[in-house]
Amino acid sequence: MVAFKNTAPVVWLLVAIAVCVSGIILLFDVKLAWEIIEMSISGLVFVVGIMYLISVILKTSENRLKTLGIGLLCVFGGIALFATPQIIKGTFNMVAGALGMLIGFLVLLNGLKLRRDGAAWVGTLFTALLYIVLGFDMLIFANQGRLFGLIFGIYLILFSFNIFGDALVNLMGSNTGVQKIKKHVRVSLPVVFAAFLPIRMLKKVNKLVEEEPNSLLLLSDKTKKKAIDLEIYVHTREGLIPGMGHVDICMGDLVYSYGNYDDATWKMGGFFADGVMVEMDRASHIKQALEVEKKILMVYGLALTPEHKKGAQDKLNEIIKELLPWEPLAEQSEKGEINGKPEEYNDVSSQLYKDTGARFYKFRFGNPFRTYYAMGTNCVKLVDTVVGKTGIDLLRINGIITPGAYLDYLDRLYERGDSIVVTRTLYQDIDEKDVS
Repeated sequence: MVAFKNTAPVVWLLVAIAVCVSGIILLFDVKLAWEIIEMSISGLVFVVGIMYLISVILKTSENRLKTLGIGLLCVFGGIALFATPQIIKGTFNMVAGALGMLIGFLVLLNGLKLRRDGAAWVGTLFTALLYIVLGFDMLIFANQGRLFGLIFGIYLILFSFNIFGDALVNLMGSNTGVQKIKKHVRVSLPVVFAAFLPIRMLKKVNKLVEEEPNSLLLLSDKTKKKAIDLEIYVHTREGLIPGMGHVDICMGDLVYSYGNYDDATWKMGGFFADGVMVEMDRASHIKQALEVEKKILMVYGLALTPEHKKGAQDKLNEIIKELLPWEPLAEQSEKGEINGKPEEYNDVSSQLYKDTGARFYKFRFGNPFRTYYAMGTNCVKLVDTVVGKTGIDLLRINGIITPGAYLDYLDRLYERGDSIVVTRTLYQDIDEKDVS
């Protein structure tokens, strides 16, 4: 987890300026920008190859044949890239175009889903078409990288505002005007990178547990803790799909979890399903996640103003009003509504009901969460709908929000040291540890 907490604000400003300048160069002199990118990439590949070859000569590598092969491949690859730089530009265009079309397709599916659920969908459809058109243009037409340079240049300039805002807030303390400006220039990591952050967190924790089992990560400064009004849980566990993460919200002693808990309605392996809201007590939720599902939890605690706390609670109450009680099979069996015993039913929701006594609900027609969609109306979208009322809305420009994007955002707010995200707690193997 990258943090700037211990970095002088002046360094933040220098980094922000460098990122902003890079974006401006891409905007106004794409040819120069691509020359810099091409030389940097080819040079970096060549240098990496030389380092591998040096390790073979110095006999510091265990598998010298493999190291030699990688070294020679990188050296010749760097030379080839330098001689034919259009390969780099073409690859960038192809990847960016394909990614844009993929995101557009995923957003389009969300728009069609919203239309079927009777919720607002026109804006989502427009966003999808924009992504598809831009992606198709970059992928098919020979624009010499101009369109990619334009889009990436704008992104770098906006992203530099994030870093500049962190520095400004740090320099000016709790100035409310600065805080409001910072909120409106927040830009998330690209979805491709952010999606894998929970997996990275899991690997980091596992490595530290293995190396230093008695000192898991660094303890935070307990003197900075405040009363917690709301908690956000980021889950992750082993495996590619589970490793992408899941997000829940806790207010008081109740945890609210939204997801595809009715596996009888799963389509495309659970990519689509009936949206189910689960309500359970906090202790049972943590115990279930750690003991049964073998997850690790990163929990962020928010200290809210009375106004923000009321806004979040009112939004949660508004969501609850749209809920209809729903019973998993184990609960139906327990009440004699269907044949069999509760222990005979081991579907996702039944198992959760038996382990925690959770209460389950589905959404009315016309609500965007009526159907769960992994890349649209997912767990993070619901949490963000509530948390957005606390003043830390996650501005996203990619049309897709993932648990990793939320993890990155909350982590940055915590590391800043002066935001409403005041605690960060790691739960792993029943042990609870504060991490910094």
